[in-house]
Amino acid sequence: MTGLRRVLGNTSAMLISQAVTWTATVVLTAALGRQLGAAGFGEIYLAITFALIFGILVEFGLDQQLTRAVARQPGLAGPYLANALVIKLAMSVLAYALVYVVVGSLGYPAELRAIIAVVCLLLLPNGISTSLTAVYQGRENLVYPAAATALEKVLLAVLAIALLAIDAGPVLVGGAFVVSSAASVLFKLIFLRRLVKVEWRPQRVVMRSLIVGALPFLVTAILGAIYYRTDVVILSKLGSPEVVGWYAAAYRLFDTLVFMPSIVVGAVMLPIMSRLSVISRGELARVVRRGIDMMLILGVPTCVGLFMLAEPIVLAIYGRAEFLPTASALRWLAPGLLVLYVNSVLAATLVSIDRERRMTIISALAVPVSVGLNLMLIPQFQHTGAAAVKTAIEVMILGCLLLNVPRDVLGGASLRVLWKTAVASGAMCAVVFLLGSQHLGVLVLSGIGTYVVAGIALRLIPDDDLRALRGALVRQDPLVRAAEHEPVPPVNA
Repeated sequence: MTGLRRVLGNTSAMLISQAVTWTATVVLTAALGRQLGAAGFGEIYLAITFALIFGILVEFGLDQQLTRAVARQPGLAGPYLANALVIKLAMSVLAYALVYVVVGSLGYPAELRAIIAVVCLLLLPNGISTSLTAVYQGRENLVYPAAATALEKVLLAVLAIALLAIDAGPVLVGGAFVVSSAASVLFKLIFLRRLVKVEWRPQRVVMRSLIVGALPFLVTAILGAIYYRTDVVILSKLGSPEVVGWYAAAYRLFDTLVFMPSIVVGAVMLPIMSRLSVISRGELARVVRRGIDMMLILGVPTCVGLFMLAEPIVLAIYGRAEFLPTASALRWLAPGLLVLYVNSVLAATLVSIDRERRMTIISALAVPVSVGLNLMLIPQFQHTGAAAVKTAIEVMILGCLLLNVPRDVLGGASLRVLWKTAVASGAMCAVVFLLGSQHLGVLVLSGIGTYVVAGIALRLIPDDDLRALRGALVRQDPLVRAAEHEPVPPVNA
């Protein structure tokens, strides 16, 4: 499988995996909300937030570097992976100790501290898992990590729901997250042996090279975690447990919809962009523009649908009237989701052309703005204020990215796609509005159908792209074939 056929194969595997993953996650989210209520759901999500924030230290900025390096020079996969895991083992011990200190200083109740302590055991298995996935991505083989993700989420849903059924409590439910993550690591390790020969011994030169190369990614990730995740921590100190639960319920839905840029951009596009960046600037620009177009085609209707159907979505998933305030936060988060879709392509572009330090500067600008706005708005507007800040920060980052991505790579053709998606989404809105109080499933299916029909009529996907996709199913794509056989300059790690 080569060229666009490889892209289609990887994307198909990821989409199938995501369908399973998304279903399992929504089922688990609904079970947690219905069983634990707003306050209990907020506690679990706060614990997960701490694991995500301190997980940045464990990842240490290594994963994007791994993907880029392996995509350019596959022979680096073995030594890079082995030494990256040694670094992550050490960082997981440090990160867990920091969690203990920070959580203790915040004065949380004993039960909440216990939940956080258990959930943050995720730090090591999650860190290992992301490095394994990075190597798979660099080799442009996403079938096994896709299957591992599906396995992890299904196992998590089964274990957590079983524990909820016997009233096991949030501490044991937190343990289910750890067990399922460890199962995913084991699955990836078993099949990675078919692609990479790993010598499990530290190499001082390789480790030093990884650490130096990872520093820009690490700083950017730390700053990103501050502006992306600390709103939940601030809310936990300035709001009630129920308010944290309302925001967590909205943000959980927001998180589940970030899968599309994760698949299309992070897993599929980044390795290709990294190769093309040293081969053909013009073809890199074509890939970037097509990526932005795809994010607009998917993101605009998603944003509009979330805004219009916020209340029925919340009631359908969480099943409790106490979660109704979640709808207002979800509406404020919806535009931010669209902007995040576009930002993911632009950020990956900077990484692919070795300008990741620009992302560090952008993140550094976002941190004081995010923290300041949250401290200003949360006391008065609570969960809605936190959601509004999230969207505002994504808009700010978009502006900064547009100023930093080279003009010859970006272009302006995507504005036409944005206009067409807006028209098609307007038609979708009209149909949903006319259907009024119909069942949520009817509204969603009718909206999707209307958008698809309108998109076809407006030719959202150009005929040339459709022909290229059809051709990729039956013959090798010459562009990527050339990219695969062109000599690639050595990676300066």
